[in-house]
Amino acid sequence: MAKPKFLFQGIRQSNDHETAIRTLLEIENLSKMIFGVAFVRENGVKQISDFIKKHNRRTIIYAGIRNGITSAQGLLALLDLKVKIYSVDTGSTSTIFHPKAYISFNRDEGRVIIGSANLTLSGLNENIEASTILTIDRQNNTDEQFLTDLVSSITSLQDSFPEHVVEVRKKKDVVRLLNQGRIEDERIEHPHWGTARIRVDRRDQLPKIKLFRKKRDRVIKPPKHRVIPLVRDGWLLVWVSKGLTERDLNIPTGVTTNPTGSMLLKKGKLEGVDQRSYFRRTIFRSLIWRKDPAPSLSHLERAEAKFEIVVKGVSFGKYTLKLTHNSRTDTRAYEQLNAMTQIHWGVARGFIAHRDLLGREFRLYRQINNPRQFLIEID
Repeated sequence: MAKPKFLFQGIRQSNDHETAIRTLLEIENLSKMIFGVAFVRENGVKQISDFIKKHNRRTIIYAGIRNGITSAQGLLALLDLKVKIYSVDTGSTSTIFHPKAYISFNRDEGRVIIGSANLTLSGLNENIEASTILTIDRQNNTDEQFLTDLVSSITSLQDSFPEHVVEVRKKKDVVRLLNQGRIEDERIEHPHWGTARIRVDRRDQLPKIKLFRKKRDRVIKPPKHRVIPLVRDGWLLVWVSKGLTERDLNIPTGVTTNPTGSMLLKKGKLEGVDQRSYFRRTIFRSLIWRKDPAPSLSHLERAEAKFEIVVKGVSFGKYTLKLTHNSRTDTRAYEQLNAMTQIHWGVARGFIAHRDLLGREFRLYRQINNPRQFLIEID
C-alpha cells in the first residue's frame, strides 16, 4: 500500500525538494528515473547533478520550453550528465507544459514526488513549494496500476505529440532552440517589474517573508556582467547594487549620522568598472551636465534625468531626480578609488527611506532608444 507524505518547503523546517529528490534517487537497483517539469535552469540541475550522474543512463527528463524560463544553460547541464532529454513545446505561450513530477522505481518499489517544484534553484530550495511524496509497493495491484499510469502518461507524450515532444540529443539542438527563441539565455537579464501602479500617496512597507532555508555549503552565484543586455521592453540593465544599506536608503540609526537625501553610486555587483567614472562617463553620459555656479563648488557637476521608480513590483511613476558628480581627481577620496557620483532622492525619498528595503537590490535600467530616460527597480 502506498505511503504518502506531505512536503511543505519553506514553511516546515527540514522540508526541501532537493533532499526529497536525493532520497528518490537513492532507491536500490534503479530501473528507471523520469522527471517531467515545466522549468529547467542550470542552478537547479547542479543541485542534484552528482546523484543524476550516477543513474544517467536510466534517466529521462521531459522539460517544458517556450515558457520564458527554461534555459540553454539548463539543457546543456543535462546534456553534460548524458541523460535523455525531451523538450516539450505546446507551440503557444498561453498553454505551457506545466507538471512537476519526479519518479524512480525498481522491480519492487516506486518513489514519486508530485507537486509544484521545478528543476530550478528556487524550486528545489528557495520558494514556498508543496508536494506529495509517495512510496509505492509494486506488489500491490492498486499501487502498481497508479505507477504504470503515471509513467505511461509521461513517456507516451512523444508518440502522442511527435512534433511537440522532441529529443534533445546534442549541443547544436540546444543552440537551435535558443536561436529560435524557444529557450532562454541565462546571461541575458530580463526586467521583472510589475505593471501595477500605485493608487495612493504612500507604498506598503511589507518586509520579505522569512522562510526556512536549507543551508548549502556551495552557493551558486549568477555570472557578473559589466553591462547586461535586455531583449524586451527596450531597456538596458546598466547597474546592480549590492544589498541596500541604511546609508543608501537615508534611514541611518547612528545618533551622529544625518540622512543626506542622496545615495552614492558605487561599483555594486559589477566587475571591471571604475566607480569613479563609470556613472558619469558611461551610464549618464548623454545627460546635460553643468558645473555648480558657486565658485567653491565648481568641481561639482550637476545634471537631471527622468526616472521611473518601481519598488517591490509596483510602479510609483516618473520623477525628475538630480545627480551630482565630483570631478576632482586630486582628492584622497579619488586616490582611494571611492565613488564620485550620487543620486538625490528628492520627492522620491518617501518611497525609498524605509527599513523593509534593507538588503534588497537597486537595479538601474536605461532606455535603449532614449538614453536620458531611466528606470529604478528595488526588490
